[in-house]
Amino acid sequence: MEKEVFTKIYTAQFRFVWNICLTLLNNPADTEDAVQETFLRLLKQDDEISSAEHLRAWLTVTARNVCRDELRRFRRKELPLDSANESAVTQPELDETLTAVRKLPEKYRLPIYLFYYEELSTAQIAKILKRRESTVRSDLRRGREKLKKMLGGNKNE
Repeated sequence: MEKEVFTKIYTAQFRFVWNICLTLLNNPADTEDAVQETFLRLLKQDDEISSAEHLRAWLTVTARNVCRDELRRFRRKELPLDSANESAVTQPELDETLTAVRKLPEKYRLPIYLFYYEELSTAQIAKILKRRESTVRSDLRRGREKLKKMLGGNKNE
């Protein structure tokens, strides 16, 4: 992949990949590693990516796989805050709702994020996550119910 093309993709898609990884890992330091690994895999990718939709789907699946690998390793080490270095990447601001989304069970996190923050359709999410569309809709409904409870929403509203 040419440097200019990669740089444009990285600039345009960084926040997207960052949010997917943070949604799955809930740890900014591990998120930085996962984002870097995702883009390294893109750089090494031999197959041509045919469209912007294909690129986003590829990045979503790759980021999810990188995060799952990271979670399986259990190599996290707790560091005292005094010994932690400044983050090399500017971290996007989180609102209360996005923070709550990141506390959802893994099954609901990514579909909720992709649907509400990336504005993908349930059909697109189903294709990316290799689930049935009805399963995605069920996960979205259950995720919304859990979010409502977490954020103090009232069912009678």
